[in-house]
Amino acid sequence: MDRIEPRMDRTEICITIDTEFSIGGAFANPCAARPIGEEHVYCPAGGEAHGLPFLLRTFREFGTRATFFVEALNACHFGDRPMGRIVDEIVAAGQDAQLHVHPCWLHFRHPDWTEKLAGDPPDDSCAGRTPAELDEIIGEALDVFGRWNAPRPIALRTGNLHADLGTYSAMARQGLRIASNLGVALFRPADPSLHVYGGGRWIEDVLELPVLSYVQLALARLRRYRLLTITAASWPETRALLYRARAAGLSPIVILTHPFEFVKTGRNGRGRAGANRINQRRLERLCRFLAENDDGFVATSFVEAA
Repeated sequence: MDRIEPRMDRTEICITIDTEFSIGGAFANPCAARPIGEEHVYCPAGGEAHGLPFLLRTFREFGTRATFFVEALNACHFGDRPMGRIVDEIVAAGQDAQLHVHPCWLHFRHPDWTEKLAGDPPDDSCAGRTPAELDEIIGEALDVFGRWNAPRPIALRTGNLHADLGTYSAMARQGLRIASNLGVALFRPADPSLHVYGGGRWIEDVLELPVLSYVQLALARLRRYRLLTITAASWPETRALLYRARAAGLSPIVILTHPFEFVKTGRNGRGRAGANRINQRRLERLCRFLAENDDGFVATSFVEAA
């Protein structure tokens, strides 16, 4: 694609990493399965860790700033320290740690959680919640974050990119003024005001910076949207999107990934056959591109962009 004439200062690229443990099929088969902790973030295979260590090493090599949205409510099952140690590594590497919440982990607060599955199944959505429920969810997650060795978060990403207007009101009450809760290609909220495909929009006194949704296919009335992730988009496709965003004056561009996307895994995240070299090369090419084209693009974190 031809280089374009800049219409603005550098286009900000926010690489975001949802850093989370896995339920591991425990809700579907509690007798045989249990959640997966640090292994789901480090992703060991063949004597090497292909998840978080690979990410931090790659970012260090290319001088890339990124934001790790760290899931906090897993402490209901694992306690504070497993994810706390991971946050220590992220902060020590000079990267940004912000808050991520999957409410389904609250189910483990019940000692008899296996018996409660049938009559009171876990709810993993932040949409459709009452103000009291949202205050409890976000407040408890902030309490866990406060016990880690990290600055207080300024941004939140809800699990599965589920949010409604009440989510933003609750965030504002908790002092969280930046969100990345939307990815219309993955979850389309009922409220049209939340159909934000890229860039940023103020919602209920919170600045929403959605994961970029783009049209992958347009045929007549059919428009197929896709989320900009390392796994879903080839490197030529990602590069073309970055140039088109710059030509359109769209910034920031938020990209989503997870540590487990860089290793080949079995069902429910169990069993690892080796590195996912395709995804690893895609991330390396993205970081190299940003380093070599710093006249037009800049990798930034949420805390820097704030």
